[in-house]
Amino acid sequence: MLVLKAVTKYSEYELTLEKGSKLFLYTDGVVEANNAGNEQFGTVRMTEALRSAENGTPKEILKAVDDAIKGFVNDVPQFDDITMLCLEYKGTQVE
Repeated sequence: MLVLKAVTKYSEYELTLEKGSKLFLYTDGVVEANNAGNEQFGTVRMTEALRSAENGTPKEILKAVDDAIKGFVNDVPQFDDITMLCLEYKGTQVE
């Protein structure tokens, strides 16, 4: 039996979060969700959904993106995982 391991290159980034900054992480199933016309949800629609709720809580942001995906795909069965995580940095607390 031959087992092949895919080699993936990752880039390393460093960023500084300020109090109130939000970080949104997602799997490829978000942007690759298809509608009945086999069109993908894409990064443009995802970004629009994120911007529509950018001042909301992480829960509200996740709901906005989820609602946008559901409205886009309608009744088309999901073929890939759709995983999203949104975090808000509350700042450091010095005592």
